[in-house]
Amino acid sequence: MSTSPNTARQAGSGVFWLTLAKLYFMATGFLLVIFLPKLFEKLSGDTTGEVYGEYRVVVGLINLLNMVLIGGALQAVSKFVSEREDRVRSVKWQALKLQAIIGGGLTLALFLGADFIAIHFYRQPDLAFYLRLASPIVLLYSFYAVVIGCMNGLKRFRHQATMDILFATLKVALTIGLVAAGMAIGGAIGGFLATAVILLVLATAVLGKLPAGEAVSWRSLLSFEWKTLLYAFFLNGLLQVDLQLLMAMAPPELGTPESQTGIYGLALQLGQLPYVATISVAFVVFPLVSGATFANDHQRARDYVARTNRLVTAVLVGLVAVIASDAQTLMSLSFFPKVYASGARTFAILCVGYLFFASVMINANIFTASGKPTWSMVLFAGMLVVSTALNALAIPRFGGEGAAVASSIAMFGGFVAAGLMCRHLFGTFLSLATLVRTFLAAGAVVGIHFLIPHPGGPVWLLLRLGLGFVLYCGLLLALGEFRLAEIKGILARRRGA
Repeated sequence: MSTSPNTARQAGSGVFWLTLAKLYFMATGFLLVIFLPKLFEKLSGDTTGEVYGEYRVVVGLINLLNMVLIGGALQAVSKFVSEREDRVRSVKWQALKLQAIIGGGLTLALFLGADFIAIHFYRQPDLAFYLRLASPIVLLYSFYAVVIGCMNGLKRFRHQATMDILFATLKVALTIGLVAAGMAIGGAIGGFLATAVILLVLATAVLGKLPAGEAVSWRSLLSFEWKTLLYAFFLNGLLQVDLQLLMAMAPPELGTPESQTGIYGLALQLGQLPYVATISVAFVVFPLVSGATFANDHQRARDYVARTNRLVTAVLVGLVAVIASDAQTLMSLSFFPKVYASGARTFAILCVGYLFFASVMINANIFTASGKPTWSMVLFAGMLVVSTALNALAIPRFGGEGAAVASSIAMFGGFVAAGLMCRHLFGTFLSLATLVRTFLAAGAVVGIHFLIPHPGGPVWLLLRLGLGFVLYCGLLLALGEFRLAEIKGILARRRGA
């Protein structure tokens, strides 16, 4: 069965709005990357990146817990709602009860265990106060995930995108404002906390009153959600394990742990751009694959999987090629204190690693949507084990660069494993022709970037990045990977959405 015109328009609209929201999220997040290191340096006189390093570690741990709860609850709620929209009200309330227990338990554990974590793991007793201050964010996020999961399952992608945009705007404004007011790390965390409170209220209002329908038991929801929670833990553990271990195991001959973590934290945040750019695609493809597999429409599910993998890979390879080629220029911009330029090579390595990670993340969401959350859980568990082991071996000797290489190796291994699993489940993944064309085009763009001089500066950098990506797309058109008819069809569906 082919994709219906209505579903195609819905998918196109969803990709458009959620991609727009994620691009906005990336842009506003980049403001934090630009301003916070400078503000911390100005307010504390710190020129080594230590204060930023402490901030990144605390927020990184909070984000690990947040994204576990969001990833686990959102996927479970979206799946149950997308399969039977008439039971959305029951799903919402049962999920909120579960999140009160799970999220509340994690919040309490973090609040009470802050001293132990700060002293015995990070070896930084002063971090305990910030961990306690941030702990309520975990509970708030756990409730927010349920509301967003309902929107996603109902395919209300525009509302979901609006929440993302508002969240990003408030978080950046409050964080920068409170830090600039002299509250330093406490202000940054306070801004995050206030944003979580406001957005939970707004998202609940936007979702509105839901009609009564078929009841769902908390046991049936939990039987699926515990797998997605574990999956989200392994996924987000992979995103944070290198940063957290670097603070705990950084070699003293390369500088203080806080300084090394600050430099690595900035490189990591920039290197995760490929992953962040694809989150919207994962949100859209999840309910589509879920609905297709629930209806036993295997051909439609296969078409979604094949098209998603081909287009995402083609776009991301070009994005990574142009960004990694100018890593030194980007990290040397006047936006950042000079100390961060030393992380340029780390940033370039992480860009490549997160290219593979983005593909793994999308396919893991596809596995979960098709009723195979255990596959996603096992995939990321294996990657996390490999990454933890490699980081533990590499960090004491090579510091941040060792962490970047170790993480990237684990992500590439996950990419290969995800491809094999996808072929087994759907009979499709990426064709050899697509891989050859994309990497040929990327190699040409990288070569040209190294031949053309780059005097530096944000305007010149943006011009080089933009022209490089346009050249990459042009090469894919010439090689036949992109076709004008296909592009016109996508644009036509977008206009009709």
